[in-house]
Amino acid sequence: MPALDDVFAFLLSLDTLTPHPSLPKRLGPLLQDLSNPVPAQDPKLLAELIHALWITNPDKTAENEMAIIITAIDRGDSMQAYEALLHLSRIKPEWAEVSYKQAIVALMRGETEAAIGHLGHTLRLEPRHFAALSLFGQICLDCDRLYEARIALRQALAINPHLKGVKQAILAIDGALDSPNNRLNG
Repeated sequence: MPALDDVFAFLLSLDTLTPHPSLPKRLGPLLQDLSNPVPAQDPKLLAELIHALWITNPDKTAENEMAIIITAIDRGDSMQAYEALLHLSRIKPEWAEVSYKQAIVALMRGETEAAIGHLGHTLRLEPRHFAALSLFGQICLDCDRLYEARIALRQALAINPHLKGVKQAILAIDGALDSPNNRLNG
């Protein structure tokens, strides 16, 4: 899967990237606190604040359109979400959350390659997007690309060490990769 390989290669250099300057400056301190094993604030609250900042935009019309997209995704209306995202991606190409939502909608539509491309764009704009890293890791798992999944999930966990499902997935991957039955270990 060429898109997966391209995004994975890009993932290996995420720590050298800086977030897009349009992202709210408040994200930095919140993400820094979240990355601590024992953050100053409740980790769940921190994650919610971070997500809230990711979906906000100084352009209130665009922000309202994002709310419509989120509602459409929650309802499972991929067509409405797709069309609104297409419009929003044209007027706000630097908004990382638009690309992330495009990835979600692409997966809803069974378009894995497109989802991977959107996740790559998300991470170019916001290399600290732990949800995008987690979703990419899940796609890698679904494609039986365990090494790539482990690296993506570890990166997500480095940003947000409070992702319990991600911790469990990494343990499962470690077990599968360390198994004597792993065709790569024999």
